[in-house]
Amino acid sequence: MVLPLLINPGNANLGGKVAFVFFGTAFFSSIWLWFYFPEMKGRSYLELEEMFQNKVPARKFKSYQCEVQVVEVLGDEKPAVFIRE
Repeated sequence: MVLPLLINPGNANLGGKVAFVFFGTAFFSSIWLWFYFPEMKGRSYLELEEMFQNKVPARKFKSYQCEVQVVEVLGDEKPAVFIRE
Protein backbone atom coordinates (compact mmCIF):
# COMPACT_ATOMS: atom_id res chain seq x y z
CA MET A 1 0.00 0.00 0.00
CA VAL A 2 2.97 2.32 0.48
CA LEU A 3 4.63 1.68 -2.88
CA PRO A 4 2.00 3.52 -4.98
CA LEU A 5 2.36 6.54 -2.68
CA LEU A 6 6.13 6.55 -3.16
CA ILE A 7 5.91 6.33 -6.97
CA ASN A 8 2.91 8.63 -7.54
CA PRO A 9 3.88 12.13 -8.79
CA GLY A 10 1.21 13.69 -6.56
CA ASN A 11 2.72 12.23 -3.38
CA ALA A 12 6.41 11.36 -2.88
CA ASN A 13 7.27 11.41 -6.62
CA LEU A 14 10.23 9.06 -6.28
CA GLY A 15 9.56 7.16 -9.50
CA GLY A 16 12.55 4.94 -10.28
CA LYS A 17 14.44 6.25 -7.26
CA VAL A 18 12.21 4.10 -5.05
CA ALA A 19 14.77 1.31 -5.68
CA PHE A 20 17.18 3.11 -3.33
CA VAL A 21 14.70 2.60 -0.49
CA PHE A 22 14.75 -1.16 -1.09
CA PHE A 23 18.50 -1.20 -1.67
CA GLY A 24 19.12 0.25 1.79
CA THR A 25 17.05 -2.37 3.59
CA ALA A 26 18.50 -5.19 1.47
CA PHE A 27 22.06 -4.00 2.11
CA PHE A 28 21.70 -3.99 5.90
CA SER A 29 19.83 -7.30 5.82
CA SER A 30 22.63 -8.95 3.84
CA ILE A 31 25.25 -7.67 6.32
CA TRP A 32 23.20 -9.06 9.20
CA LEU A 33 22.89 -12.44 7.44
CA TRP A 34 26.63 -12.58 6.74
CA PHE A 35 27.49 -12.34 10.44
CA TYR A 36 24.57 -14.12 12.10
CA PHE A 37 23.57 -16.97 9.75
CA PRO A 38 25.74 -20.05 10.38
CA GLU A 39 27.33 -22.23 7.68
CA MET A 40 25.52 -25.58 7.74
CA LYS A 41 27.03 -27.20 4.66
CA GLY A 42 28.13 -30.79 5.24
CA ARG A 43 26.60 -31.04 8.71
CA SER A 44 24.01 -33.61 9.77
CA TYR A 45 20.89 -32.79 11.73
CA LEU A 46 22.40 -34.22 14.92
CA GLU A 47 25.57 -32.15 14.56
CA LEU A 48 23.53 -28.98 14.05
CA GLU A 49 21.37 -29.82 17.04
CA GLU A 50 24.47 -30.26 19.20
CA MET A 51 25.91 -26.92 18.07
CA PHE A 52 22.68 -25.04 18.74
CA GLN A 53 22.34 -26.72 22.15
CA ASN A 54 25.92 -25.67 23.02
CA LYS A 55 25.19 -22.12 21.75
CA VAL A 56 28.15 -22.07 19.37
CA PRO A 57 28.46 -18.64 17.67
CA ALA A 58 27.64 -18.61 13.94
CA ARG A 59 31.18 -17.62 12.97
CA LYS A 60 32.59 -20.74 14.69
CA PHE A 61 30.25 -23.31 13.09
CA LYS A 62 32.78 -24.18 10.38
CA SER A 63 35.62 -25.08 12.75
CA TYR A 64 33.58 -26.64 15.58
CA GLN A 65 34.34 -30.33 16.26
CA CYS A 66 31.16 -32.17 17.25
CA GLU A 67 30.96 -35.00 19.74
CA VAL A 68 28.38 -36.73 17.53
CA GLN A 69 29.39 -38.54 14.35
CA VAL A 70 26.88 -39.95 11.85
CA VAL A 71 28.02 -42.83 9.64
CA GLU A 72 26.61 -42.91 6.11
CA VAL A 73 24.80 -46.14 5.13
CA LEU A 74 23.64 -47.70 1.90
CA GLY A 75 20.19 -49.02 1.07
CA ASP A 76 17.53 -49.50 3.73
CA GLU A 77 19.89 -49.66 6.72
CA LYS A 78 19.48 -47.22 9.57
CA PRO A 79 22.29 -44.69 10.12
CA ALA A 80 24.63 -45.27 13.02
CA VAL A 81 25.40 -42.50 15.50
CA PHE A 82 28.62 -42.47 17.53
CA ILE A 83 29.54 -40.16 20.39
CA ARG A 84 33.21 -39.20 20.43
CA GLU A 85 34.96 -39.16 23.78
